Amino acid sequence: MVVTQEGRTRLPEDLDDRKALILRSIVAEFVANGEPVGSNRVVDAAGLDVSSATVRNEMAALEERGYIDQPHTSAGRIPTDKGYRAFVDLLEHADVDDRRRALVEELLGTARDVEELLSRASLVLSQLTRLAALVVAPAVDRARCKLVELVPLSSSSALLLLVDDTGRVVRRLVELDGPTGEDDLARVRAVLAEHVLGHRMAEVHSAVLALAERAPSDLRPVLAAVARVTVEDIATELVRRVFVGGQAALAGETTMERDALGHVLELLEERATLAQLLDDTTAEEGPAVRIGAEHEVEGLRQTSLIAQRYQVVQSGSLGVLGPTRMDYGQVLSTVRAVSSTLEQALSDLRGDDPA
Repeated sequence: MVVTQEGRTRLPEDLDDRKALILRSIVAEFVANGEPVGSNRVVDAAGLDVSSATVRNEMAALEERGYIDQPHTSAGRIPTDKGYRAFVDLLEHADVDDRRRALVEELLGTARDVEELLSRASLVLSQLTRLAALVVAPAVDRARCKLVELVPLSSSSALLLLVDDTGRVVRRLVELDGPTGEDDLARVRAVLAEHVLGHRMAEVHSAVLALAERAPSDLRPVLAAVARVTVEDIATELVRRVFVGGQAALAGETTMERDALGHVLELLEERATLAQLLDDTTAEEGPAVRIGAEHEVEGLRQTSLIAQRYQVVQSGSLGVLGPTRMDYGQVLSTVRAVSSTLEQALSDLRGDDPA
């Protein structure tokens, strides 16, 4: 694809307007019906004022240039990965319809915390696209602590609450070594606020541990107990947490070979690999599309991935994974809508000033 200085998409050198229109029609018809598309159907779908013979000649040229393929001698044509790529590059930006946008805003706008919000984002993506949806949480190791609370539950237990600057809330039950008064917990809370706020979440444990070593002797047991519950998972549990929705829809997919589908379903269980995949795909601004052979992962060669970053203090990413035969226009608009709504909902949860 070539983009002019005015921002308009320019056709590839080996496509003229009519070939591009025929290619668009073949892709749209194949995506809608799943059947090879013949020349008569193209004439009707594209509204061309030419004969079927002329369209067949153009289709032969498109096939020669690698945009479409003929699966059987007497059948119509289907798009190749190159054909899908040209189709996507020539798509005009479109917004989701009002009904879909309202559903996105309703589901995301009522989430109570970041975890629920990200889970709902994967749910709404999979519901609207009927494909597998992936949402990667912002990197917690780069997030900073903005609030710390220590709430007494009983004389020998307390609840530690840590809120980072992405809006994520960490809750940990602290089992104390013995009866501890509320005044002592309040003193510990004040010390934690003074020395932990502003630290990266990955540094919370070391900061608390250092506090426990130099604190007054009567506070050391409580600080040591707090250090114990932050030793591992505060830094690592959600560093690249991935929320996946719609595996069941993908499991019923019939356009992919069984082995390829099996590889994809296995990949959906490998959260670290998924996080890296989306990070690599969304390296540039705006939605990114990887189609078939464009994937570096061998097991994804029969799939397409549409993904985009979202940003609130730290960046995360979200996307949709499915067969190369997908409604690219609808999926792209849905990914954009969910990404923008997710950013706003995260901002609301953090209590950001809209100004």
